[in-house]
This record gives sequence, C-alpha cells and structure tokens, in this order.
Amino acid sequence: MAIRSARRAVVVDPWPLLRDAVAALLLDTGAARTVETARGGAQAWELCRALGPDLVVTDADLLAPGEGLLLGRRLKASASPPRVLVYSGSTDPSVVVECLGGAADGFVHRSAEPEQLVSAVRGLAEGRPVWFVGEQDRPAPTGADPVDGALLRAMTGREQEVLGLLLRRYSNDEIAGELCLARQTVKNYVSSVLQKLEMSSRRELHSLVPARGPDLGRRPAEPGAADRCRSVRPKVGAGRGGMPLGGHVAVFPKRQSPASH
Repeated sequence: MAIRSARRAVVVDPWPLLRDAVAALLLDTGAARTVETARGGAQAWELCRALGPDLVVTDADLLAPGEGLLLGRRLKASASPPRVLVYSGSTDPSVVVECLGGAADGFVHRSAEPEQLVSAVRGLAEGRPVWFVGEQDRPAPTGADPVDGALLRAMTGREQEVLGLLLRRYSNDEIAGELCLARQTVKNYVSSVLQKLEMSSRRELHSLVPARGPDLGRRPAEPGAADRCRSVRPKVGAGRGGMPLGGHVAVFPKRQSPASH
C-alpha cells in the first residue's frame, strides 16, 4: 500500500529558519507534495483561502500569543477545512486541551524527533490524528488549567480522542458514531478519562473547561455513518510500552530507562 502524503501543505511560523526547516523536511521526505509558508495568522488565512491546502502546520503562538490556535479554529470552521497540526514547544496543558477541543487535529511537541513529525503529517493525511505532548518527565507549568499536562500524557491515544469529543459536548451515542465504537465501549472510555482527570462527571469537566467557540457544539450525524462504521475494521497493534492502539495513530511520550536516572 502506497504511503499517503499531503497534496498541499502550509507551514506557519514567525521564525524564517524554523518554518523553512519544517517545509524542507516535509518536501524532502515526500510527506507533502508542495509546501507554502506564512509567518502569521492573517497571511496564512489568505494563503489557505487562495490555495485550499489539505494540511496546515502551525505553532500555537505566532505573531501574538494563541494566534495559531485561533487560526486553527477559523480553518476548522471553514467550508472546506484542512487538517491542522499544531507543532509547538509549549508545555502549557491548556494548549493541548485547546487542540483537543477543536482547534487542531493533532499536536506534536517540538521535542519530537523529525521522523515523528513526518509520521504525524502522514497520519493526518490518512485521517488519523496524532498526539505527542512531549517528554514524560518534562515539568508542567504552574497555572490555572484544570487539565494537567501529566494527566494528558497518561492517556492513550483513544482516550485523548474521547476527551476531545467530550470537550465538544458530544453524547456517548455521538462519540460512538464518530469513532465507530460500541456504546458500552464508549462508556468505559469516558469513565477512564474522567478517572484519570480526577473528575466525578462530565458536568464537572464542562464546568471547569468551558466550550471554546461556537464550533464546539454537537455536530449532526453524517449520512451513512452507520454503514461507514460497519465497514471499518480497526487495526489493532502494540504501541510504545505495549499499549494497544486502535485505528488511529497515537505517539506516546518517551520514557527514560531506569539506568538513565
């Protein structure tokens, strides 16, 4: 089976050296066929309107704090939304929560190896989200976000997907339809997510992490969704640390060996 690449990508970063390096990496590895670059959200928006890319790689902070996340939300609300990958050095848990809540389709921390970024781009081109939130022992900043970075890093890829849909106010039935899972399986995932977040209910989650933007409302079921789910056979393999993976790519944080301490 041929490895899929993005037809056209846009890389957004305020620093010329960084955005040119990412663009060159995507081109040299064949992860994208053509790549355009932009330094800020306004320029990227106009470029996307003109070119209609299928992938946008952006930092969370561009010419202003959070500008990349605002760009992601604007792109995801457009008529033909591209896949959005946030590639950021931020260790603020609220950035990942914002991405999970609808600002992006994936997140890769800049501590990732180049091949992990390429793998993430290829995964998104195939419709498989990737979440790499940095090193397991990286200290999370003290702050106000109720979803701690260490708790996010402890979740499996599927649990992160379920959390993202919970943040969008999806019901269990809607999550089941979106991820092609049995309703009881969804209930188990929801319970696991809330337990790892140390929350008693989704009402508590919603009260502490309010909806961020109008596009977080429930989305109507797609026509033929049931048939699509019946035709999907999830691939099951082993992730890092022997953790089972579903049909979506999940990149887990590196763990130091005991000998390295």
